[in-house]
Order: sequence, then structure tokens, then C-alpha cells
Amino acid sequence: MRAGLKFQFIVMTIALVSITVFGSSYFFTRQERDVLLREMTRRGATIARNLATISTDSLISNDILALATFVTSTMKNEGVVYSLILNDKSQVLAHSQIAEVGKLYVEPPGIRPHANEEILIQPYRNDKREPIIDITIPVLLRNGVKIGAVHVGMSQRAIDKFVRQTFRESMSIAAGLLLIGIMIAVVLTSLMLKPFGDLVQGVKAVGEGNLNYKIRIKGKNELALLAESFNEMSDRLKEMYIGMLRAMTKALEARDKFAGGHDQRVAEYAGAVAKSIGLSPDEVENVRLAAQVQNLGHIGVPDAILENTGKLSPAEYEKLKEHVKIGAEILNQVQALRGTVELVRHHHERFDGKGYPQGLQGKEIPLGARILSVADAFDAMTSAQKHRPAISRQAAVEELQKGAGTQFDPEIVDVFLETISRRREVK
Repeated sequence: MRAGLKFQFIVMTIALVSITVFGSSYFFTRQERDVLLREMTRRGATIARNLATISTDSLISNDILALATFVTSTMKNEGVVYSLILNDKSQVLAHSQIAEVGKLYVEPPGIRPHANEEILIQPYRNDKREPIIDITIPVLLRNGVKIGAVHVGMSQRAIDKFVRQTFRESMSIAAGLLLIGIMIAVVLTSLMLKPFGDLVQGVKAVGEGNLNYKIRIKGKNELALLAESFNEMSDRLKEMYIGMLRAMTKALEARDKFAGGHDQRVAEYAGAVAKSIGLSPDEVENVRLAAQVQNLGHIGVPDAILENTGKLSPAEYEKLKEHVKIGAEILNQVQALRGTVELVRHHHERFDGKGYPQGLQGKEIPLGARILSVADAFDAMTSAQKHRPAISRQAAVEELQKGAGTQFDPEIVDVFLETISRRREVK
């Protein structure tokens, strides 16, 4: 009977851990790949539109030298493998491969002929079996007459390489978890049914995506050590997910020289305030993580809006405000990070109810989001921005005090000011 119990537990453990880790790793890497592909396609479409716009006059005047210069300039963008400009007879007037100039353009296998759509995006594999996304835009006169077309090819090789590497790392963690699961099943006996139940509960929790779950077994026996190892492995898996999101956030920060280090500084401020208020360690960690990925949703905001140094139009501002929803939706895909979802979604709400996305008021706003709002505003004011220089620390403190009760929770402002004062004295 005991042998049967062990066998059943081994089978169950292997099945649960396999489905959990392999399934969640595959799902997350697929989600990540889709996000990166959308971002790459968006960049490629922007490059193609710009090329079509600046090529119009040169196509009309048949300025081949200018067209060649335009094509060459597009090749400086990361991920672009080719670009070309055709006339209305599909003759190549400019090409990133000079030998193709003057030839009649033939669509690659799998690409249907381009009509007068605004944009045509099609994936295919070239003769080297490399995955390419071909982006085609017609060059039109104002009266709608087509005088040519531009093609830009974006390579998926870098994205596929990154996704494969991430998946391999997930598999190494999966192998470790499977080994631990088998060891747990082997050492269990009929006298350890309760610890057995705790372990099963832990596996199920991880199977549901809850990587914050910790198995609690007292003592220093084999089961306790296995539980500790299991917790360490789930922590590593969680750190991998968080690392991916942080890498994406860092990539977004790299687009803006003024944003460097902002999220990390906000995380330090917000974490210190959350700790001063007396939040639990898990809640403090959620506040810190939310601060580090609060601007993840910028991946869905056009570059033209993020890089605008002037005043945004109402339509552009509405588009910018969508970043909190986009960031929350991305984080909501990972169970272990769902404690950060509402904080990221509501960190631009105002205490007087005039914020976004829902116009929450007062204590309706999650406590962590109210903390982020104050910390984010303080660091933004004391850091140089695209549209203004940094202001002094004292001036920022005065602005927070002015906004207490309207933009910010006055209690959080008081705790924040006390916290940064203590941190400064310690330094």
C-alpha cells in the first residue's frame, strides 16, 4: 500500500510540475514573443511610412541618388535586413543591395502582389529559411495616384534567439523542479501524510501560477529541506519572469535618455514609505515591483508621443493615458505578479478624483497606488525632463505639500516627507 501511495505521488508530482512549469514557461515565452513581434512590426511600419513620405518628391523627379540615400539611411535601424523603392512599373529604383537596382521586382515566395492598401504586412521565409516580416506601403500623390512603393524587411532572428534562450532557462528550472518532486515522493512515508498534503498543495499552487506560495514544514528533516529547495526554485522562476519584465522596462527607458534610473529610484522611495506605514513584507515587495514596471505599458504608446517635448494634443494625451491599462494587462498574465496589477493600473489616479483611468477618489485608490503617485511625482520633479530642467529638492517638497488633499493623499505625503528626511539624515 505504501509503495502504491509513493507511486501515485510520483506520477502526480511529475504531471503537475510538468504541466505547471512547461505550460507556464511556454505560455509566457509565447506572450513575450508576441509582444516583441508587435513592437518590431510597429517600428518597421514607422520606418516604411517615413521612407514613403520622404521619397515622394524624389520619385516624381526621378532623383535616383536621393532615393539611394534614403534607402541607405533606413538600414541603420536595428532589425532592418533590406529596404527598397519601386516605381509604378515595379522597377527597382533604389535597393539596400546595389546589384538589385534597375531590375524588375519579383515578390518573394508567399507574398501576394501589393494593391493600393495603406499598408501590407506579411511574414515569410527567405531563401536561407530566415523568418522575415515584409512591410509594404504604396507611394501615392495627393490625388490618390500610385507612383511607386517601398518595401522594408524586418528580421525575426534576434527575437527568436532571445525567446529560445529564455525557454531553455525555463526548462533547466523545470528539470530541477521535477527532480525535487521525485525526491519528495521517494522519501514520503505513511507517517508523513500531513507534510505530504502540504507539498501537494504547494505543487497545485504553483500549477495555478501562484509563485508566491511557500511550503511551510518545520524541522530539519529531508521533507523540510525539499520544501526549502522547492521554494527556492519557485522563487527563481518568479525572478525570471520579473527579470523579463524589467528587461523590457529597461529597453523602454533606453529610448528616453531622461528616464534612466527613474523607476528604480521610485521603487526605493515607495518601498521605504510602504515599510514605514507598516505594510507586510509581501505588500512592500508588491509596491517596489509595481514601481519598477509602472511604465511597462509605454510599449503600446507611439514613439511620436513619448518623444514629444511640447504640449500633447487631446488625442495624443488620451493615447498616452492608455499605458496604465496596457501595463496592467501585461502583468495580469503572470499570477505571481498580480499583486502589482491594480497598483500599476491606478498610479495616475488623483486623491480628488480627477485622475485616470477610472477617476477613483480618496481611499478608493489602492494604498500602494497612492504611495507610487507621491514617489513618482517627487522623482519626476527632481529629475531633468524633456520639457524642463530638474527643480530643487526643497521646491519639490513644497509642490507635494501644495498637492496634498488634491492630487495626493495627505497622509502619504506626510509619511513620504518624514521618510526622505530620515534617509537624508542617515546618509
